[in-house]
Parts: sequence; C-alpha cells; structure tokens
Amino acid sequence: MAESKKILVADDEQQLALAVKIRLQSKGYTVVTASDGQQALQLAAQEKPDLIILDVLMPVMDGYSCLRELNTRFGRGKIPVIVLTARDRMKDLFELEGIEDYVIKPFDHEDLLVRIERVFKRREGKTSSLPAS
Repeated sequence: MAESKKILVADDEQQLALAVKIRLQSKGYTVVTASDGQQALQLAAQEKPDLIILDVLMPVMDGYSCLRELNTRFGRGKIPVIVLTARDRMKDLFELEGIEDYVIKPFDHEDLLVRIERVFKRREGKTSSLPAS
C-alpha cells in the first residue's frame, strides 16, 4: 500500500523517531530521519521525500522555522507536512503555513498511519483522474 513512498521524520527525540521509522518501514515506506530542523532541510533537498513528519521543538532550527523555509525553498505545500508535537496550541499557526495535519503527542501509531495514508490519497486525488474514495 505504501508504494515505496519516502517519508522524512524530523524529531530530536531519538527513541520516538526510531519507533516511528520502524513502524513506517513495516508498512513498506522508505524512511529517513533528522534530529533538527536544519538537518531536515538538508535531507529534504537530498532525499526529496513524499511527506515530512515534523516536530515543533527541536534544537538548531525549530519546526515552525523549518516549515517556513521548506515553503520558501520548495513552494508552499509542495511537500506535504504532518506536524507531530506535544504543543497543542500551535495548530492554527501551522495551518496558516499549509500543513496537511497536526498530531498531538502522545499519539497512537495506527492513527498516524491512517493520517499518512489519508494525505497520500488526497494528494493522488489532486493529480489523478480517478475519483477520490
């Protein structure tokens, strides 16, 4: 089902990033990880991910600054972004920057997978002549 889509997970919590990576790989996704926003920008340019899962509070460059820079470099919304954070009061700010979804930690891994698949289906619906289901 994952059709070898590539996902970049940017989170400074190494255990969480590893858990998400393992879960996504078990579903057939290719996963690369970054531990801060600056590294996420570099990997986004190198790896050209199909989706980015982005934490908010990270060292070097926070998730909001990273998102704004992604929008500047690649075009707003060009790479779909799901924000994954413990900060529940920033959703509106991120939505103004064109994110696809906002997930609060702690989260259910199955719910995250459903949200990822929903993003890919929406994106495919925009470029496909087939009706979205």
